[in-house]
Amino acid sequence: MAYQINKTDGTIVATVADGQIDDRSTAITLIGKNYSGFGEIFNENLIQLLENFADSTPPDNPIRGQIWFDSSQSKLKVYNGLDFVPVSSATISGSQPSTLATGDLWYDNVRQQLFFFDGTAAVLLAPSYSSSQSLSGIRVDTILDTLNQTRVITSLYNNGILLGIFAKDSFTPKVAIIGFTGSIEPGFNAGTLANFKIRATCTNSDSLGGAVSTTYVRTDSSNAINGQLQITVDSGLIVGSAGQGLLFVNGGDLVLANSSSDKNITLSVNKAATQENAVVINAAARTIGLYPTIPSSTVNVGGNLVITGDLTVEGTTTTLNTSIFTVEDKNVVIANVASPSNSTADGAGITIKGTTDKTIAYSESSNWLAISDTVNLAAGKALYIGGTKVIDGNSLGSAITSIPGVSSFGTQTVVNIGPGAPAVTQLRLENHRISTVSSNFDIELEPDGTGNVVLIGSPRITGMANPTSAQDAATKEYTDNRIESRPLIFSIDISDGKSNTYIIANILNNLSPVAEYRTGTYARILCSLISNNSQTLEINSLPPALSTAAFLTNLGGASSLAITNISFPTATIAASSVSVTRIIKLFQIVGGVWAWQSDTVLPP
Repeated sequence: MAYQINKTDGTIVATVADGQIDDRSTAITLIGKNYSGFGEIFNENLIQLLENFADSTPPDNPIRGQIWFDSSQSKLKVYNGLDFVPVSSATISGSQPSTLATGDLWYDNVRQQLFFFDGTAAVLLAPSYSSSQSLSGIRVDTILDTLNQTRVITSLYNNGILLGIFAKDSFTPKVAIIGFTGSIEPGFNAGTLANFKIRATCTNSDSLGGAVSTTYVRTDSSNAINGQLQITVDSGLIVGSAGQGLLFVNGGDLVLANSSSDKNITLSVNKAATQENAVVINAAARTIGLYPTIPSSTVNVGGNLVITGDLTVEGTTTTLNTSIFTVEDKNVVIANVASPSNSTADGAGITIKGTTDKTIAYSESSNWLAISDTVNLAAGKALYIGGTKVIDGNSLGSAITSIPGVSSFGTQTVVNIGPGAPAVTQLRLENHRISTVSSNFDIELEPDGTGNVVLIGSPRITGMANPTSAQDAATKEYTDNRIESRPLIFSIDISDGKSNTYIIANILNNLSPVAEYRTGTYARILCSLISNNSQTLEINSLPPALSTAAFLTNLGGASSLAITNISFPTATIAASSVSVTRIIKLFQIVGGVWAWQSDTVLPP
């Protein structure tokens, strides 16, 4: 008899015939009477109900009230007859779901904001800013001050940056606030954001730029300025009841001018409580007076003084107090008298004052210039006689061919030796080195008679090249290399099938350890491989002498015949043939180990 399956309200869901199943009417499989193997289906139905049909897609053929766990959102949903809707929690989605009912919550996991659906639209609950906008708006916090008292502050943020803090008390935060420094005062305290301003017009202010209003200059009264006054336009400054004085900039040049015709510009200084005219520029006469009314005054020129006309100095002595005296003319004439002669020139020259006078003077009696002190030529300069160099800072001139009277030399760093005139340097002694200078010359040591070349103190001879002939000396490295890289010759029998790995590990590494030889060293091993050919004996070719005999079985009965007295002639087997294969195995030290390179089979 078929099963009739009813819902809670009595509605028939399905009718399942005997021996049949129904997997289309509901999300679980309905089992008919006497259906074979119903246990697996029954257990799977229980598991699906236990896990609430957990999957990323809803179950097929749902019925109203059915619960489904949406694994893609990790959320439990119930089927309302039309669609699966979330159960007792906010819907999590990057966009507003179309299934929201009045009173539902929706969490926007992209902007990270919570919304309430009022039946018409989703109303934002919190926060007022999205994740991309970062912290923006007003935030109220309770903090500690440096006296451990709690303080309530209202912070204003925009895009995660602190703009400022509202407070009603004066205090210093115990823990530094990011984006704010210093103490907090009643009112609004700006943060550290650069160029932050409250861009609005105020009717009054306690101070401007941190200075009280009484410190600013007014244009309707006299003012004393305690600081620098800067005028940033070239038109500059105008003074006087009629604008007679001007101080301005013209094309980058500073101009001090007066606008009244034929009026003077005077610079006056106070000397001992008396005003003195230091500079008077007379416009009418076009003259400049420096202390014009004080003849005892001195005018000091710190830099260059250029006079385009003639300079007339009245007096018997002209004193130039300067470190350098420069004359543009090419010739300075001394002892310039009406009738010059050697006599009038005697003693003429230059005197340099010091602890004692330093002089360069002409001597008529000796007919030379007498120099009272040592002459020191600058580096790179030389002394010439008749156009020929005699000596410079490093050497005698090539014209000096003899130095009679010299009995000893000081310490020499370089001595060049060579014959001929002019000399051709062939050998050089420099510091502790003997070297040839001319191309391809040998250095020869030639003891006299039977003398030998003797090294004292057991020194070493270093820097030698590798020998090329039998009489050349060899370095230790050359000798060691020849010994440690010579080819090695061995011979072994490998008839027992020893491999290259065996030869390396047990023969080469023991007879010739790599530490005693150079990389690249070869080892040649003559290997013998002995083999023989076995001989066979064909028994069938040997005719035996046969006879028969009768015997009775142990069960009785008739007798049977059996072969007896079998004999074979003497057989001769030839000796086994022996063959020998000879192989030359080549090994080489590569990368610090012996390595097989090749096998060469020798002809028989």
